[in-house]
Order: sequence, then C-alpha cells, then structure tokens
Amino acid sequence: MTETTHWLVRAAQRHRPEVVMPLGAHIAPDPSEAWTQVASIFQMSTQALATCVAELFGVEPGNLKRFQPMDGSCLPERVCRQMNLVPLWHDNDSACVAVSDPRLTPDQLNQLAFASGRRIQLVVLPPDDIDTCLLRLFVAATTDTRSKLHAIDLLAPPTAGDNQATVKLAVAIFRTAIDRNASDVHIHPFVGGGAIRFRIDGRMRRMATIPMASLEGLSRFLRNNAGLEINPLKPQDGRLRFKYGRREIDVRLSLLPAYDGERIVCRLLDQSRNFSLQQSRFSTADQQALRRLTSHSAGIVLLTGPTGSGKTSTLYALLAELNSVDVNIMTIEDPVEYVLPGISQVQVNERQGLSFADTLRSILRQDPDIVLVGEIRDAETARIAMQAALTGHLVLSTLHTNDALGTIPRLLDLGLEASVLADALIGVVSQRLVRRLCQTCRQPSQPPLLPMEEEFQRITKELPAYRPVGCPDCEYTGYRGRLPVIERLENSSALRQSLLTGGRSLATLKEAAQGHRRSMAASAKDWIVSGWTTPTEVQQVLGMKFWIELAEEHGVELGALSFDLAGEGQADRRMKLLLLSSDAILADRLESALSYGVERVTDAPTALDYLDHHGNVIALVIDSQPSGNSPETWLKDLRTQLASCGLPGLFVLRANSAALQALLEHHGGAFISDAETQTDELSAAVTRMLQGKP
Repeated sequence: MTETTHWLVRAAQRHRPEVVMPLGAHIAPDPSEAWTQVASIFQMSTQALATCVAELFGVEPGNLKRFQPMDGSCLPERVCRQMNLVPLWHDNDSACVAVSDPRLTPDQLNQLAFASGRRIQLVVLPPDDIDTCLLRLFVAATTDTRSKLHAIDLLAPPTAGDNQATVKLAVAIFRTAIDRNASDVHIHPFVGGGAIRFRIDGRMRRMATIPMASLEGLSRFLRNNAGLEINPLKPQDGRLRFKYGRREIDVRLSLLPAYDGERIVCRLLDQSRNFSLQQSRFSTADQQALRRLTSHSAGIVLLTGPTGSGKTSTLYALLAELNSVDVNIMTIEDPVEYVLPGISQVQVNERQGLSFADTLRSILRQDPDIVLVGEIRDAETARIAMQAALTGHLVLSTLHTNDALGTIPRLLDLGLEASVLADALIGVVSQRLVRRLCQTCRQPSQPPLLPMEEEFQRITKELPAYRPVGCPDCEYTGYRGRLPVIERLENSSALRQSLLTGGRSLATLKEAAQGHRRSMAASAKDWIVSGWTTPTEVQQVLGMKFWIELAEEHGVELGALSFDLAGEGQADRRMKLLLLSSDAILADRLESALSYGVERVTDAPTALDYLDHHGNVIALVIDSQPSGNSPETWLKDLRTQLASCGLPGLFVLRANSAALQALLEHHGGAFISDAETQTDELSAAVTRMLQGKP
C-alpha cells in the first residue's frame, strides 16, 4: 500500500477531499504520531478524525462519557496493551471496545470475544485517548490495594460488629445525598438533637432531624472511618471514601466543635466524573472564549468568584482539553479533590512548610508546559506565577475577587508591577452558578407578568421565556441542575496601554476594555431569554448588581425597583411547624408563642401534599378535635397516612380526650392540653418533642 492510500488518509479524505497530501509525505509508523500527523495535514482534530475512521469502517465513534473505569476490565491488561485497545464499558452480554485501528481480523475479534466472554462492539478513539483510558482503567483496578482510603460499600449489609442503627443511618443519609446529586452533607446540632441538611444546586435543604444520640453516633462513625482522633473538642479535617455501585465517592470531612454540639460537613466528590466545558453547560460562545484564552503558549489566565462558584470544575475542564501526551501539565492544589489521569498533581502542606510559593518554585524546575496554581493567596505566589507566565509557561489560577475587572487592582495591591501584569495577563473570567429551570415542568411566561419579569422586559425589551412551576422531578423547586454565568475580560492593546500609563481605577479599566469584555449580566440575560433560568434566580445569585449592569448596558434608567430585592417568594424561609387543625385561633396562638413559622392544613392528605412541596417542616402539631371515629381508629388512620414523613409530632388534647390521652401515654406519644397552649408550657413541649424527650 502506498503512502497516499494509507487508511487514515482515506478516512480523512472522505470529509476533506479538497486537501492534497504533500509530495513525499510519509505517514509515521507509530499510531499516535500517525493520527497527529494526518489530523494536522487535514486541519481537523483527532476526535474529528476518529469520526472519519469510524465511517470508513462502518462502526461508531467512541464516547468517553460512557467510560466506566470503576467497573474494572473485562479483558486482561496484557491483551489490551498488545492490541492497543480498551474496554469502555461492559455488561453481562456485551462489551464496548475502543480501538484506534479498527482493521481487526476475524481471529482477533474471536480472541476478544473468548477472553471477555461477551459479544464485542467496536468503536473508534484516537490513540492518545486510548492510552489515557488504559491508565485510568488499570489504576482504578488496583485502587483498593494501593489507596490509603478504605472504601465503605453503601450497598453492602452492615457487619456483625458494627453499631447497626448508626451504620444504617449513615448509609441512608449518604445514599440519599448521592441520589439527589448533593454537593455537601451538613450534620449539626439543632434544638437538643441534630439536623441533616443537603446542599443541592447550591441551596441548603433540610432533610431530617435526629436525636442527639444519633448525632453522636454519626460523629463516631465518620471519625473512625476517616482515621481521626476521638476528640470532639478540637477541629479536625479528614477524608473517607464510599463505593456506591459503579461509583466511588471521596468525602472531604470537616468537624468543628460548636457551643451546643459538633458540626459535621461532608463534601462529596465523585471520582468517576468526567470534566468538559460542554458537560459544565457553558454556552457555545463562552466555550469558544475559554478555549481562546487557553490557546496561548504562555501567559496567565485567572478565574475568580466565591467559594462554590465552579472555578475548580472549569479549570479541570480546561486541563482535560489541553491534556495530551506531548504536553507536560502540573498542578498545585490545596487539597487535591479530583485525580486527573496523565497530570501530575501536587498537594501543598502548609504545616510542613510546603506552601503554594515553595511548591511553585519546585514545579518550575520540572519543565512544565502548563501549570495550574489552585489559588493565588499572597504576594509571593502572585509574583512567582507572573514570572512563570513571562518565561514561557501557560499558568491557570484562581483569585477571590467580586468581578473580572476587580482582579487587576487586586493584583496591583499585592505588589505586582503594572508592566509585568500588562505583559503576562491573557484574560480573566469571573464565574457564578445559577439554577437551571426544570425541563419537565417549566411553563412559558404569560400575562399577568411577575414584577421581576416586568422589570426585565422594561429594561431589555425582551420577555423571559419560561418560569418555574415544580414537579416530582425537581422536588417541587422548579429548578434542576445549574448553569454558569460568566464575565470575561481579554487583555487588549488598549487595556495594556492603560496599565502602563498608570490607569487602575475601575472606570478607566472598563473604558479600556471595551470590545474585549462581556459582562455577567449579558451572559445571564441570554440564559433568561432562551428559557434556561429566570430573573428571580439570577437576582438571588448576582443581587442588585445584575439590574444595575443590565440597565447600564441597555441605556435605561434603573429607577426605583418595584419588587422585593430579597427575591420573590422568599419572605418566610423559617423552619416551620405543620399544624393539622381547622382552628385558626390555635394557629395564631402557636405563631405568637414560638420562634418557628406555623403552616395550617385541615387534614392528612393536604399535609402530605404540603410536605411534598416544601422542605422546611421540622415537626407536626396535631389537633385532636373530636371526629366521627373512635380514638383508636382515628389514631391508626393518622399514623398510616403520616408515618412515612418521619417527623416528630405533638398532639393538642381537647376536652373529653381521656381515651386518646391513654392511647398516647401507652404508645409514648407527646401531647399537651389545649389550656397549656396558652402558657409557657407550649414552648417547652415543642422543645421536648424536637429533642425526642418524653
């Protein structure tokens, strides 16, 4: 076969027939070099070339999103490396095997089918992707024997020596958190017991209350498995790992002694997560801008924003796109949260004198092409990072500032010279995350418009496309998942000149950045108009700045806003007692005597519906007004309908309730007389109920 008919060339020519191979070109014998060479000649990415190869040979291109390294390999490592292939996933009947050269003989296919015991489905991936997958696959296969972290299987039954109740409670909490895509689990003291809350899509949601004994048991369970001291009197940090089916979840644990107990916060880190700009839901324009910023061979790109705004995920997504066999990427992090295959990650240790600055100096002697500095915390780290950017390295880092423009004065305040910053800075991206409208239940906006919708339309002359409703899929919040809104600033000749001539005020920098800056309000507006989020949600994340910037960009006077700036529907977000009663006077009495909110419903079905739609109810108060049924039947029906909610309950006994009182005493139920609701005993009874005391 001649060089001009090489199978990779034939595949590429199917999509780029106008491209002529250079005279005397020789395709490299090494598969990785051959793919890079052909992709370069035909001006396409290796991923696009993989699609061409797949079409030529009648198979499918591979999808790295389906790669499941935690499942292990259905083929021996020796076979995978000899034949340069990798199993992406497998089940009991079939296996999806990625190859870079699909010209396998029938004997080779039979060999794979025999070795795996499954039907083989071939897909095509570039050789570099196969190398990366092989690394992840066979590192993951040996994780349990080499890792210091013992993985707790959330699907396995507790062993005989365990405290069964505590283990079952811990397993239930973390399985629920993972199923609901919670980023953090908060376990903390609450009115003599404990409360469990999840952070889902950036918002805290109360899940349950537990007795103090259970809170202490959870603390012991987490300490033991994280290898921490059994000392509740000092703050401690640790890590542990959960195995949940095919997934492995690392848990970053923080324990802090508080006045009334111990606070426990668990950050959940899914190690099977694949990072990409597309999966992070950046808009097409924002993806192109981020790729443009990191296409430079040297300089520094900074991401800013508060904790939890997705900066680390964006940096990892950028590194995943930049990662290849011919690039040396090194990171400095505190701590290393996700393991990125093929990238050298270093965790700083301030206690042992290994700071960001010290580590960065050492890394620069390791001949890196790209360096990620987890955070610029001080003047020394900033100075070394800028020096690295000026000496031929691409540096990515984060900084805590409110916006992209504010990054420049902040760096100058750290003592950087304006001339150094002008030469080293490529660009700055400020990022926030807003909740995404649930695609199942969202409804088109229509008159009468909400106040925020009216103001948005007045300023932009455009109507928000959809508004939230609520359904089981989004747990009745109206939102599911999150979207990034970003402000991006790219260095330009005008901005560089402004820095060199001493311009450092925000007004001067803003003027110099015209045409090279896109505001966060503009990014948020696009998501609102296209129906992915709402002005209410953006207002809650960006605050008043959103409206000021939006009005400024559209040349409209902002004027007096005619809506609640705290957010529509946010007037009362207190913990609430749910009262089952037709007596409005009793509701008023409870409301005035207690610090909790009180919501009144008339029957159990209405109570269940309210509980489905609201996550802030901490207990039930049940009025025992006489009904047509006997006390035994009434109590049995009530328990049948409401026991599933798992909330503590307090009964208010009316006159002639002796039989019901006897039943409650027999079953250990909490109760108070109607007369006592008009005294201080009401508050004491509610506190005892929440603490689980008789």
